[in-house]
Amino acid sequence: MNNSSNNVQNQTPPVPSYFNNDELVGWCFGFGVLDALIIVSNTLAIVVFTRSKLLRKRTNYFLLCLSIADMMVGTISLPLFIHTLVVFVRAESSKSLVDIVTISTLMDIFSGFASVFALTTISLERLYSVALPSWHRTTPRYIYFILLASIWTLAGVFVCIKIFVHQRHVDYLVFNYIIIVVFVICLLVICLAYVGIWIKVVQRMHEKTKRTLEKDKKLATTLFLVTAIFVMTWVPFQLINIFSDKLCPESSTCPKIIFTAVYLTKLMQYTNSVVNPIIYTFKMPDFRRVLLSLFGRPPYGASTKASSRMITERRKRASTLRTSDSAEANGNCECAL
Repeated sequence: MNNSSNNVQNQTPPVPSYFNNDELVGWCFGFGVLDALIIVSNTLAIVVFTRSKLLRKRTNYFLLCLSIADMMVGTISLPLFIHTLVVFVRAESSKSLVDIVTISTLMDIFSGFASVFALTTISLERLYSVALPSWHRTTPRYIYFILLASIWTLAGVFVCIKIFVHQRHVDYLVFNYIIIVVFVICLLVICLAYVGIWIKVVQRMHEKTKRTLEKDKKLATTLFLVTAIFVMTWVPFQLINIFSDKLCPESSTCPKIIFTAVYLTKLMQYTNSVVNPIIYTFKMPDFRRVLLSLFGRPPYGASTKASSRMITERRKRASTLRTSDSAEANGNCECAL
């Protein structure tokens, strides 16, 4: 709720305390627990991606990029937001608060748009792999690094635009329109990409083996789930942020329900940063296998598979021995004749 943008002295105006101490403790506890979950889950995700062979699959480059963006939320954006929440609810006013709010907003924009662009790139890369598999297999690795650099560069461009908004070089409404247009374009691209993937998978059912089809369907389902959850957790706060001026022109006269909705949708937005690694764990067998190995535990079903392989090998050896014995017996019979 950009209540510091119109302050000439660059200080936040005092606002009434909308939450009592118990409610403030409750909000801080909720955001704090979420922050801890974000840091732990994304740390594990980054370790799994960087210390295993998962990065041989080039699609996972973008999943690692997504985990890094989520980690930035847990280590920088969310702690600053909690501090801002405490100071704001207590109706304190200082220049340092304005600086903290500015940094928190910029980090939110940077990590948020990095996530949006990463998800968009993932969907296009998956469409490319399904629609043009031969081209996808021969695509140079440096193309992926260029795309990764583009994701972070574009996110940085939006941070620069927001800085110009704070310095009054760019109008706030113009920045809001840019956010709406970019967000809608990315969502349309993601949705159309997944529609294209589904059409191609259906068309090529007779060309692929059952195992390959199952793999493609599982990967497409996982990435679609990541995208759907991103939309459900991000869109509510973005809508409130876009229409904040109409919903609450002045923070001093803003009803409590508006602030409650803002913090609730913000909590939903931050929840997205802890959901992605959970989805990887349950929907990606390779990720789950490496994660379990980090804790010194064999992956689920590993002992069963090993036992099955041992039994199969024993049967093969027994069959070979029986065949050799039979051949030897036949040879002895021929010699006797």
